[in-house]
Amino acid sequence: MRAVRLLEAHRLELVDVPAPEATAGEVVIRVDGCGICGSDLTSYKVGLFTDTVPGHELAGVVDAVGDGVTGWAPGDAAVIDPKIPCGVCADCRNGASYRCAMALTAGIGFARDGGFAELVAVPASLLHRLPDGLALEHACLVEPLSVAIHGVERARVHPGDPVVVIGLGPIGLLTVATLHARGIGPIIGVDPVEDRRRLALDLGATTAVADCREVRSHVAPVPAVIECSGYAPLLHAAADLVAPGGRLVLVGVPFGEATIIPLMWVTREIEIIGSIASSASDFAVSLEMLAGDEGIARVATRRVSLAQVPEVFEELITPASGAKVVVDPRL
Repeated sequence: MRAVRLLEAHRLELVDVPAPEATAGEVVIRVDGCGICGSDLTSYKVGLFTDTVPGHELAGVVDAVGDGVTGWAPGDAAVIDPKIPCGVCADCRNGASYRCAMALTAGIGFARDGGFAELVAVPASLLHRLPDGLALEHACLVEPLSVAIHGVERARVHPGDPVVVIGLGPIGLLTVATLHARGIGPIIGVDPVEDRRRLALDLGATTAVADCREVRSHVAPVPAVIECSGYAPLLHAAADLVAPGGRLVLVGVPFGEATIIPLMWVTREIEIIGSIASSASDFAVSLEMLAGDEGIARVATRRVSLAQVPEVFEELITPASGAKVVVDPRL
């Protein structure tokens, strides 16, 4: 079968590999679509998880079922929660298995081959059925939407609260959609890419601006700023938009260094809150939310073939347009 493998930093290659088999407790999924995530781009830029097939935002149809698997049969549509936690660490024991180091590194599309392939083998325990109203072609958005939902939960905002969302890539746009669905707002989006700003307005943002410096002309300091760009130099400017006693939620993962002036964080009693992945309850909410409003699926602005993946990754390092790109192995 065809798959895209990460060989080293900045080197993805379309390869022909043996098709996976459905071993005991597992199923083989024929991939309908797999989203390209910001973490995939990070792995690509620095060479994480080399010699594996990336792709953890996936949905498809059961192709084969291994021994001991019940409740699933060939032809069933499914979406995959890619995390495989260890089950024994403190986070797993305390109900935060999504935060387990193994869950974040050993799952589907990370240390284990993922969805940038025609077929992928996954433990049957990771499969979720599609609720009524959710089309298979949109189901690969469930995982990134669950990440946005988790970030909104961490922000502890309420209907009528103004919120700033920095970075209107796929997660930022899904954050806007989640806030809007909960009656939270006004929502101010920030992103330098014009068509992402337009899409944010379509998804419920009140205003969308190109730079953090423009925010104060539209809204006073807010109870929560949700930072989705992962661009470390923005952290100080993002915190400056938070009202006293408010929260800066880091949903984007900043790998670079940042220059900050923490004095105002202390004097304003600002909370700096990390947000990573999503819990099982976030994933369940995401399924229902996407089934109830497939207009959210407009976040996916492009579907590409496996052969296009290497060039698309280079384009996405500095995107000039578009939002979520979905890899469709059938193309």
